[in-house]
Amino acid sequence: MLASCSADKTVRIWQRRRPAAGGTNGCATLPASTDGAGMAEWYCCAILDQCHTRTIRSVAWSPSGRALATASFDATVAVWELSGGVWEQVAELEGHENEVKCVAWNPDGRLIATCGRDRSVWIWESMPGREFECVDVKQGHSQDVKVVRWHPGGELLVSAGYDDTIKLWNYDGDEWGCSQTLGGTGHGSGHSSTVWDVAWDPAGQRLASCSDDLTVRIWESRAASASASASASASSAGGDCGAAGAASASFTPSRPDLRCATTLSGYHQRAVFSLDWGPTGLIATGDGDDCIRVFGQGDPELALLLLQRSEAADAGAGAGRAHSGEAPAGPELGASGDVGMRAAADDGGDDADADAGDDADAAGPGQHTGAATGSGRSGLALSQPGGAWGLWASVCEAHSADVNCVRWNPSQPRLLASCSDDGLIRLWWLR
Repeated sequence: MLASCSADKTVRIWQRRRPAAGGTNGCATLPASTDGAGMAEWYCCAILDQCHTRTIRSVAWSPSGRALATASFDATVAVWELSGGVWEQVAELEGHENEVKCVAWNPDGRLIATCGRDRSVWIWESMPGREFECVDVKQGHSQDVKVVRWHPGGELLVSAGYDDTIKLWNYDGDEWGCSQTLGGTGHGSGHSSTVWDVAWDPAGQRLASCSDDLTVRIWESRAASASASASASASSAGGDCGAAGAASASFTPSRPDLRCATTLSGYHQRAVFSLDWGPTGLIATGDGDDCIRVFGQGDPELALLLLQRSEAADAGAGAGRAHSGEAPAGPELGASGDVGMRAAADDGGDDADADAGDDADAAGPGQHTGAATGSGRSGLALSQPGGAWGLWASVCEAHSADVNCVRWNPSQPRLLASCSDDGLIRLWWLR
């Protein structure tokens, strides 16, 4: 399933199967595609409305996939649950002074983090009776906070925003405290402008960030970096000492010690609004160039070979797609189609003070309990840690306006969703 939100003050839930007659809720459907592993028709199975009064800026699935949280410029966060096949609002979180820019569940679904224009980060705890209690409010940022993301282990929260910094928050048993700040005054390795988005790698060992400064930065443990450097000569002489050394000095969420290990620059001509680090190890970005780019680490030709083997396996199951023509030098993104219609304009001029990239954000794939997690495809690793980072695939004019959000599907890792100021959600298949 996939959820999207917009300046039209609605959330739409999209499902990938053929609807029953008359079951589209008045929304457009996407014709069946032969791209991808058994991709079927996408259709709008629910519209969540009559809750928020201004632009909905962020939507997040709970870990179970049976609840959604939505953050709005009306200064509220709503929690929705699926019950008896119907989505209903079960809670409203109030406290932010103005626009809420992002919402995120922690991995066990017990906590929700929110952030906003009031420069604060709020942490909410789920209580009995579908209640949520604010357990902490952090004021560490000096300007708007654009994004919050949880570490896969759940014990570390990351926030970033207009003050050009990334902050890491830990719980000490009494309150959440800032354990590390990346960038800002006196930190030359950090971003030099607004940090729009952050994402952890699937193992929770490295952090990626993107910015208005046109770069993507990869942050990793200082200890891991030092270990990898120290063992580089041994590794080049034969064996895997370098990889083993780096693994033995892995990142510890309770004692974060990140440093900027790689800066990807020269690829984007305008602000990079969104990025996501997928299960395959690839990083996708969306930007003000109206483009989608995919970055990988290591040898793209090896990654292409792995993809071709995966496609051959899919074809053997009756769901593959044959290739023809000249073989590409690495993985490609192929369009699987559009979902949805042009977003309606927000009435009353509520969006007049919105930041660039805020108008039609965001789209994020999610899954319900019992979805196909742990399948063979979900274990497909393409990026090769230790290798050089490079641009592996790109789609120019992926949308006709800024690409505000990109998200990999967690259980079908070659499927990417993107959304844009053009009011469309597009689905892409890595091939």
